[in-house]
Amino acid sequence: MKKTLKWILVAAMAFITINVAQAQSQLERDLADLRTWMQKRSSQADSTISAEWPTVKKEFKELTYSLDSNTKKLSEKSRAEYSEYKQRYQEWEARHESELVNLDGRELERWEREMTGTIQISKIKPVHLRDAFVRALDYTREYRQNWSPDQWAYAEFVVGELNSRKQEVLDLLNTGDKIKIAALQVEFVTLKKSREAKDAYDDRKKERR
Repeated sequence: MKKTLKWILVAAMAFITINVAQAQSQLERDLADLRTWMQKRSSQADSTISAEWPTVKKEFKELTYSLDSNTKKLSEKSRAEYSEYKQRYQEWEARHESELVNLDGRELERWEREMTGTIQISKIKPVHLRDAFVRALDYTREYRQNWSPDQWAYAEFVVGELNSRKQEVLDLLNTGDKIKIAALQVEFVTLKKSREAKDAYDDRKKERR
């Protein structure tokens, strides 16, 4: 009887040890995924992150869901690394969320309607998403020359919503649509950078006068 009880306890301890090890291994993989994501996002310009902020926010939430719930199970080194990533993200959030605070709800709806044809971007069907991106970029090309920084903020937010919708339905898009949308995303960021470069040049000219 004692031997049987002993073997039951040994088996139970082994089972617990294996489960703990598996949980830790999964958390380390989750941390590795977050590390890769942080490296990718950190290499991007602020304007890119601003344009894709809704997507960035959603991605970070998904990547950190299990890590937040099981932080104590991480090694001390991994906890320190995770803490660093969270602090860096919070800095991004403070910067980019503050840029969106002044966006007026009704004005934002007008921009959404003008740029995409709808104020319910999160419900755009995959088959119609390419057309929504095309319309947004056509609108940007036509009016960007006269946009103020505030107007660019509205445009960036709308394109960010489109980017978020793309991520949600990515697996449902055909290859042609994925390629076209990716090209339009790059074009929008390029147009924004061109405007920023022009504004910086104009500011330097003013300073020299």
